[in-house]
Amino acid sequence: MVDKFAHVFPAMVTPIGEDGSFRYDVAKKHAKWMIDQGIGGIGVLMAAGEYQSITLEQHKAYCNEMIPYIKSLGASVIVGCSRERVADVVELMENARLAGADAAMVLPSFYYHPDQNEILAHYQYINDHSGLDIMVYNNPNVTSGISAETMRKLYTLDHVKMVKDASMEIDIMTDFILDAEKAEHDVGVLCGCDYLLYPAYATGAIGWISMTANILPRLSAEFHRAMIVEKDYQKGLEIYKKLYPVVNMTERFNKPTQAVKYILEKVYGFEEGVCLLPRCGLNEEEKRIILEKSHIEELAKA
Repeated sequence: MVDKFAHVFPAMVTPIGEDGSFRYDVAKKHAKWMIDQGIGGIGVLMAAGEYQSITLEQHKAYCNEMIPYIKSLGASVIVGCSRERVADVVELMENARLAGADAAMVLPSFYYHPDQNEILAHYQYINDHSGLDIMVYNNPNVTSGISAETMRKLYTLDHVKMVKDASMEIDIMTDFILDAEKAEHDVGVLCGCDYLLYPAYATGAIGWISMTANILPRLSAEFHRAMIVEKDYQKGLEIYKKLYPVVNMTERFNKPTQAVKYILEKVYGFEEGVCLLPRCGLNEEEKRIILEKSHIEELAKA
């Protein structure tokens, strides 16, 4: 069961026109390009996809259009379904399930910071009210962090199949990985911090939720193959070193979605359009820094 989640999943940016409408033609072109480059899964409407800035109905419409298309290309699909109201989470999950998604990525509440018992209750509710598999999303930068003890309890829920760890702490991710190996049913941990990519895989992560794979899909897929399929950690390390300027930029630059959209337009010619408020466009100095620090133009030609 976990095999279909053992992939690099680009946290795909959402192409948006000046009028706020989705650019489905660009989204499909981008998705196909990434899959053709070796990517085995796509993350739809995750944080990079601006899920926070769209309505429930827009979320459903985008999923209904994009999930069947991506599935037709042979890739797995994980959909970001985080919302404050747990009923809204379930509503989005059920729509994604009916559209053909493989799983939903869900945060705990991210306005009210819940305690550990409340985190358990949150995931228990969505486990019991949706038939879609769940990726638990640990991100203490935006909500309460999930303890190792709580995660062990979450591993017992039928629909919990994965964890995305974005704690930015390798020891926390390692605890989750080692405990997942002891769980009663198959559970896998995916790296949610681009610059911790190598130690995460070396410790036992089965995949990666990646901003970087939006713009370097082939190299990202090659890293995954080296580490997971070939078990060639030296080869993986050399690829990681090539990726490092970009993974460092996508995690540390304060406008990562704008940066990825800018690179897709500037370097690859995808007409990604604008970001929705509260995100604003980049100024010229920010554009210069992105290209200079990431070395993306050089890597894109390699």
